[in-house]
Amino acid sequence: MTATGDPPIADQDRLDRSALSGAAWSAVAKWCSQLVAWGGTIVVARILTPADYGLLSMAGVFLALVLALSEFGIGTSVLTLRELRPEQLRQLNAFALLLGVAGTLLTLLAAFPLGLFFRAPNLPPVLTVVGLTFTISSLQTVPVALLRRALRFRTLAMIELARGLIVPVVTLVGALLGLRYWALALGSVVGALVTTTLTLTRQREGFAWPRTSSLHVVLRFSRDLLVGRLAWITYQNGDFAVAGRRLGEAALGSYTLAWTLANTPIEKVAGMLSDVAPSLFSAVQHDRAALRRYFLNLTELLCLAILPASVGLALVSSDAVSVLLGPKWEGTAAPLALLALYAGARSMSNLYSHVFNATRETRYAMWMSVLLAGLLVPGFIVGSRFGTVGLATAWLVLHPMFSVLVFRRLRRVLDLRVAEYVQSLRLGVDGTGLMVAIVLGFQWFLAQTWPAGIRLAVSILLGATTFTLATWMLHRSRLRQIIGWLRRIRKGTPAEA
Repeated sequence: MTATGDPPIADQDRLDRSALSGAAWSAVAKWCSQLVAWGGTIVVARILTPADYGLLSMAGVFLALVLALSEFGIGTSVLTLRELRPEQLRQLNAFALLLGVAGTLLTLLAAFPLGLFFRAPNLPPVLTVVGLTFTISSLQTVPVALLRRALRFRTLAMIELARGLIVPVVTLVGALLGLRYWALALGSVVGALVTTTLTLTRQREGFAWPRTSSLHVVLRFSRDLLVGRLAWITYQNGDFAVAGRRLGEAALGSYTLAWTLANTPIEKVAGMLSDVAPSLFSAVQHDRAALRRYFLNLTELLCLAILPASVGLALVSSDAVSVLLGPKWEGTAAPLALLALYAGARSMSNLYSHVFNATRETRYAMWMSVLLAGLLVPGFIVGSRFGTVGLATAWLVLHPMFSVLVFRRLRRVLDLRVAEYVQSLRLGVDGTGLMVAIVLGFQWFLAQTWPAGIRLAVSILLGATTFTLATWMLHRSRLRQIIGWLRRIRKGTPAEA
């Protein structure tokens, strides 16, 4: 797992151990919380209605925009600009709080007009309550970035685990008490309180009145991040806005649950590595060889972990919705399959933005986000003519095509050969291809008339077995190499030059 031009072996091993430790702690936190979240989501979905989920999705469209404004790229700036002085960090902490308060006030002012826009009279009070999360979360913006910069992944994982265990329980209790959409809103507020409180117990930063003369470098860096983040928010939530306006609460609720089921598990897997990536890339930002090494290794592991899971979810989506959610969520199955395929394809490009941030290519990333927003939003409008399936299809077709364009710039930044990148994907792609052929053959030719529950269980077992065996047979030497590296780093054995 080394490459010519890497940093000194001792430094490389130290970063490798930090990466492995961070990924391990992140995995424990994410999967423990995800098991609770999956169970809670399924139970809550059976209690609530698509309209309840649709209402919170309408709120989420605006809240995501305000979140980008209130965060202003401060966290990424603190992580990347390691030359910041303590006085500047205190000023940024105060600036983050001021932006959080502004976000809460902006939400209060926009609540009623948004209710009129979406034709949803219950939306304004929900926005008023959930808007409090901006002020609450602003207190942790700088402390979280400092924890990441210090590679304190265990602390971050424990905070996420606490949030992941508490929020589903609060939401479920609210649903059982008949609070409907308020149960989901309550979960958002409690989640912000939990993470902020726990973060401040582990890392605090003082406050100082922000001065433009002192923060001009940070603000210039953050400006590019902010514009790019706003564009990202625009297209990331554009499908929900279009669905809410053109298709109504019920259709938006079905689409939202499909999005959640397709993306949340994938994001949890990706998060085990993407949580580590910004800190690693920041640490080696001036060493292109080391940066390329980490990018390729993380890409390889992401593809191995995510691609079979996303494609497998698409293969069993219809049976999964029928068995787990029941007939009232029948409209979720088709968009779920398409969004699961999109989530798998998108995960391959998740690391691109982290590379651009670490190499100060924020201006290029900003314009690419703006261009992608200009491409996707019209695609959502056209796709909405075909309902939620059209929205999901727009994601699946347009986003991967655009990622190919961005990859051209990434190659130049990292001095990366296409063959190297393709090779890093094969560990996940080869076994997934064989899995698709076997599972589809089973479903089409043997199990069409089987009960949905049995077909679902056998499909999952058959797919997992096929992928595991095929990957081991085709890439045995590479897997042994990775396992050997993991063992060496875990034991702290020095590497050979």
